[in-house]
Amino acid sequence: MQTKNIKKQKVLVAMSGGIDSSVAAYLLKEQGYDLIGIHMKFWTEERKQEGFLSGKENKCCSIESVEDARDVCNQLNIPFYVLNFRDDFKDDVVKYFINAFKAGLTPNPCVVCNKKIKFGLLYEKLKEFDADYVATGHYARIAKISGKYYLQRAKDISKDQSYFLHNIDKSVLSKTIFPIGEIDSKEQVRKIAFDIGLRISQKKDSQEICFIPGNDYKGFIARNVRHESPKGDIVDMHGNIIGTHDGLLYYTIGQRKGINTKLITPLYVIKKNFKNNTLIVGSLEDCTINNINLLNANFLTDDIDDYKYDMKIQIRYRGKDLEVEKFNIINNNTLNIVLKDGDVGIAPGQFGVLYNKDNIVLGGGVINIKE
Repeated sequence: MQTKNIKKQKVLVAMSGGIDSSVAAYLLKEQGYDLIGIHMKFWTEERKQEGFLSGKENKCCSIESVEDARDVCNQLNIPFYVLNFRDDFKDDVVKYFINAFKAGLTPNPCVVCNKKIKFGLLYEKLKEFDADYVATGHYARIAKISGKYYLQRAKDISKDQSYFLHNIDKSVLSKTIFPIGEIDSKEQVRKIAFDIGLRISQKKDSQEICFIPGNDYKGFIARNVRHESPKGDIVDMHGNIIGTHDGLLYYTIGQRKGINTKLITPLYVIKKNFKNNTLIVGSLEDCTINNINLLNANFLTDDIDDYKYDMKIQIRYRGKDLEVEKFNIINNNTLNIVLKDGDVGIAPGQFGVLYNKDNIVLGGGVINIKE
């Protein structure tokens, strides 16, 4: 009797050189998938120093990261490729970040990178590599309910990254795998890496934006935004001058530290008035916002209106869930959200992400403060 030759399903695994993507690849291999390791090369800032072009490498695609990813692929005996997305990353992610700062907004480049690069350009490579799925080391899950695919928070809520993934196209969900989304904790992921002998098992997590090494936001903005941001007055809610700011671009809504006044009372950034070059500050109560719009909304479910009485919103990564009191679709891609208790530090340009009680991602959009 002749046995049928069943083709293994092929997966493109995004290999950053970190623990999460490495363990994701190992788990998929153990499950019998045919893997191809893909390392993505992103943009690195170049700047002149002593007459020469130089610059610190992008954290995600440094020489060390490439070699770590290659070593893991060699250990797992899977092919390894480096794809150059440098120009696309600069055009789609870095320019977005810079333009948002110019407009006085609070950007989140990881959300844009996931949509445009990891689940955009990389997803488009499926056909070229004759692959069936894309997999990454994100802490998130894909849930299949009544034949439909949904994005869901990871089992380890403390590490969940679905917030960064809410803007991807829902059509990619059926072709996406998040292998570590069902693991209970990061410690467990590290233990797997250690148990299988990965050299990187104790590698530290990166908490910074990959193209801003050393978390030097102020330096990066000064070098790249190329938009004058002179010093000006800090004023209270009544218009009284109480200090001097270093340039409006260097402050975010809700910020408390770094506000240069002689007052002892804690103050928060309420608004940035670019017309008058003033930084408006106030108390925690002054900073509380209840009513917001979500612009350029992306929906990951066809029936989001059905969840209007079962909805919560996350305003920032690792931010607490806020209860939604009212939800309205203004037009096809603008939502109005009224928060039950309000929150402080909600800034235009941030992303608001909507979830139901089962931690299914319903959608999200760019925050605009409704005045």
